[in-house]
Formats: sequence, structure tokens, C-alpha cells
Amino acid sequence: MKTTMNRRIAPLALALTTAIALAACGSSGSSKAAVTPAAPPNGTTSTVKTPPTTPKAATAAIVKSMTNAKFGAVLVDARGMTLYTLTNDSPSHPCSGQCATAWPPLLLPSGTVTAVGAAGVSGLGSAAVPSGTQVTDKGALLYRFSGDQAPGDARGEGISSFGGVWHVVKATQQGTVTAPAATNPPTSNAPAPTPTTAYSYGY
Repeated sequence: MKTTMNRRIAPLALALTTAIALAACGSSGSSKAAVTPAAPPNGTTSTVKTPPTTPKAATAAIVKSMTNAKFGAVLVDARGMTLYTLTNDSPSHPCSGQCATAWPPLLLPSGTVTAVGAAGVSGLGSAAVPSGTQVTDKGALLYRFSGDQAPGDARGEGISSFGGVWHVVKATQQGTVTAPAATNPPTSNAPAPTPTTAYSYGY
């Protein structure tokens, strides 16, 4: 009798053990599957995008070279106005007052620290003056002339005023800048020069 009961209980015990083992495996698998990263709100992805870099704008040229019908290749400002130097002028004694009204200095724009020339222009620099930072060509301060009305005008060439003579700044074919040679102002015994243009300033 006992033998018959043992034969019936053994299969039941084996089946119960197998069921418990399968339930444990299923519970373990489902718990692992439930651990998933939380989805971003509104269906958006979590990818971080790097903002595109904006290239820095190139600094505009302050001095350029232009062909003048009378003087050949000359230096001009960004608007094409002819540039001049004054003999016997220097950063320690720049043109100022009435002189700067007739001959406006070429100053660096606010926030600019370097005088940049266009292709073929070299020898530029700068010097501190009372009105700001003035552009120089091989140490000579650069000015414009109030009598020039349009790009290409060069009416200030050869005018004697403010202790020296004004000259157009010429550029060589190689792109280098040639500054005019310094000359001594006329002595008190020498006759005053006769103006050859209507734009003669003798302040």
C-alpha cells in the first residue's frame, strides 16, 4: 500500500518542483526586462547637439592701392580717397587743430588694434595721437585732403602748408609703399611759394 502511494506522490512532487523552478525563472526574466531607461518627455530624444561654430569675419582693409590717372598706383583709404603724408611731420608732432580740419587724419576704427592693408599693401603701422590711433606708412602719418571730393582726386599733391609739403603716397608695382623724402621748410629769407591750386591752405 505504501509502495503504491509513494509511486503516486513522486511524480506529483517532481511536477511541483519543476513548476516552482519555472516560475522563479520567469519572475527573474520579467524583472530584468522591466528595468528600462525612462523615455524623454514629449517623445524627444536625449541626443545633445553641438551648436555650429560661426567663422570670424575677416578684418576689412583700411588702406588699399588704386591707380590714379596722374600719379599711377597710390594708397587710398577704404572709400578710395587718396592718402597723403606731410614732410617734417611725426607722431610726436602730428597735424592737429586747423591742420586736421583741412587734412583729416586716417584713424583706426574703434576696437581695431592693427592697420590692415589690402593685397599688395605693406609697411602699415599705427601711432598714438591726441585724436586716437593714426595709421602710418613706414612711420609716416597718413592723412586725407578735405579738397578731394571723390575717389581718384589728388588735389593736395605739392601743397605747402603747416610747416611742410603734402605728397600723395605712392605704391610701387611690387606692392610696397614709398613714402616721400623729407625736405626742409622754406626759410624766412626765401620767397613764399606761389599756390598752383585753389586748395592752398597756409594756416
